[in-house]
Amino acid sequence: MSNTISLEAVKKAFAQLKNPVRLVQFVQEVGCERCPDALELARTLKAQSNKIALEVYDVVMDRDKKEQYGIQYIPAIAVQGMNGRSVRFYGVPESLTLNVLLDCIVELSTGKTWFPEDIRTTLKHLERDVNIQVFIDTDCPQCPVVAETAARMALESEFVNTDIVVASDFPALIKQHEITTIPKTIFGANLHKDGHVSEAEFLEFIFRAEGLQTSKAKHCLVCGKPSPDVICTTCKTRIQAEAVEHKLRTEKGERHA
Repeated sequence: MSNTISLEAVKKAFAQLKNPVRLVQFVQEVGCERCPDALELARTLKAQSNKIALEVYDVVMDRDKKEQYGIQYIPAIAVQGMNGRSVRFYGVPESLTLNVLLDCIVELSTGKTWFPEDIRTTLKHLERDVNIQVFIDTDCPQCPVVAETAARMALESEFVNTDIVVASDFPALIKQHEITTIPKTIFGANLHKDGHVSEAEFLEFIFRAEGLQTSKAKHCLVCGKPSPDVICTTCKTRIQAEAVEHKLRTEKGERHA
């Protein structure tokens, strides 16, 4: 366990768990320096709640499971809820990045609604899979917000696949994607956004990555009015205001619970 977060904090987070959550850890016996740390973290989390189920697979010996969960790098852990939706974490989450993992586990277990209706309704227009990669690091204050929004998009839509990558654990990926700013979010194959990404921007980039260039793209997906953008400027402004208000109400409710 990272010395930047206590077992008490993990137990406090897991006290909220209602439904079982599966942690699916992928490691490799040889040639993976960080795999022992990742496995230790997974086993520590498992030990804190009987609502956590842990499965461990070797990417060489268990290739069928690797393909099933779409694992590309190691170490990796897929967090999966009862509805089958999951978020993949690559590397060893520590400090702020570990908080993102804990929040994801809690949200999958409790089934919280984190987005206002406009966002949820807009996501229903998706027809094809969209992959999102968010590169984060342990000492980046902006990273948890972006990573959590990306994770929640995946929990809301079956067509959104989110990977949270601890950048410092994968120097080759930093070089490959020419990452100079953290957080960095990649939508699909080649849409990049550095720094903070708002909920409204997430929606816009998701539909751009899906390749929405049909007649639907000539109208705003939210209000239906003619628009050169998938989501018109007016709706983007309203969606972001609603997202902020929804988040504040949720946090206020938690403080008074």
